[in-house]
Amino acid sequence: MPLNIDFLQVLLHMLNFVILAGGLSLLLFKPISKFLDQRRAHFETLEAENARKAQENDQLKAEYEKRMEEANAEIADMKQKAEKEMADAAESYINKAKVKASAYLQAAETEAEERKQHILDSAQTEIGELVISAAQKLLSDTVTPERDRELYDAFIRIGKQETPEERKPQ
Repeated sequence: MPLNIDFLQVLLHMLNFVILAGGLSLLLFKPISKFLDQRRAHFETLEAENARKAQENDQLKAEYEKRMEEANAEIADMKQKAEKEMADAAESYINKAKVKASAYLQAAETEAEERKQHILDSAQTEIGELVISAAQKLLSDTVTPERDRELYDAFIRIGKQETPEERKPQ
């Protein structure tokens, strides 16, 4: 034996290694492999479930968006109807106000015309009374013969002062 190698020892070591590898394989490799397979299956199940949930979420999102569009359309319709109703109500109020204003204006014009006529009638009556009163005063004051003579003399004087050219109508 040149290197001091005992082949029997080498064979025993090899046999021990095979036994050790076989024992470790039975004790460790199979349970670890089984655990890894279970873990892989669990993650595949989780991945499939996540994919299913993602698909459900996409469907729910699409349904939600569809419902939101319908709700927005309904809201827009309701808003448009409300605006139309408000415009109609405003127009109705404006028309009623115009009718009332027209009635008030007509009543005011009628009352103003009645007041004007009353004022004109009373003014005419007062003027008539004043004219009669003035005429009575004039007649009572001016009917004297001296007053008549003075008026005639004044008229003649004015007539003598004017020349015939001044008397011509223009």
